Amino acid sequence: MAMTNATATNEQLPSLSAAVVLHHSSLQQLEAMVTSLGTAAGFMGGHLPLYLIDQSQSAVYSDAVQALSRKVAAESSLRLQYIARESNDGYGAGHNTVLDKALGDYHLILNPDVELSENALLKVMHSLRDHPDVTIMAPRGANELGNEEHLAKRYPSVLVLLLRALGLPLLSRCFSERLASYELRDLSHEGGLQDVPLLSGCCMVARSDALRAVGGFNEQFFMYFEDYDLCMRMASIGRVVRDPDVRIIHHGGGAARKGLRHIIWFMSGGIRFFRTWGWRWV
Repeated sequence: MAMTNATATNEQLPSLSAAVVLHHSSLQQLEAMVTSLGTAAGFMGGHLPLYLIDQSQSAVYSDAVQALSRKVAAESSLRLQYIARESNDGYGAGHNTVLDKALGDYHLILNPDVELSENALLKVMHSLRDHPDVTIMAPRGANELGNEEHLAKRYPSVLVLLLRALGLPLLSRCFSERLASYELRDLSHEGGLQDVPLLSGCCMVARSDALRAVGGFNEQFFMYFEDYDLCMRMASIGRVVRDPDVRIIHHGGGAARKGLRHIIWFMSGGIRFFRTWGWRWV
């Protein structure tokens, strides 16, 4: 049976590029991500430039990533470009590395622990072609067990962020309604694009000219909340949306599960976000 893709139907879709920032990220998850991205790119038709931005500062890790790149590139529709940064200046700074390089009409910002469904990119390109007022979009997400991951959010409060940073089940149950509101759990899982305030940075597709117009990520955020800050600025020139028809699996998430260092980064990013955009306490 012939595959239905953009090439087969002679559709004129926007062009797309992609980037992932690495810092000793799991090579197994990276390979799964790149493989799924290659499949989705092939389903869409054509070749997809993918920038692998390595901030590990490790020769051993660098060699492993480049060997994986050569292996996958020979078997997929991806055009992989490896970039080694001399320092680790944070997630946003890593992604900003490619702002002055050749990007597509739209640019996919991706974590190495994400897997895409085979038709994800084709659906994204259809939506973006039909809605040129969209500046940035995220899909619907689930974890590896199939449980919903709420990638779209309302504007947070200090209380909500404390609850998420601590990750204590009893407190989470006591404030379940407040957390559900923050996570936009009332969003429909069907229908067209949904306008939302904020998106998770694990998988976002941005209009490249809009991304450059706002200067990319704010590099004062090292990790956490640089995605929210970007969405606030992108919303000033267009729509921020979730597409429930596009599905991904996200294997990461949850600062509280990653130890004290991530909790500190999370709280530091939250304070910077509130100082920039305004405090909300409860």
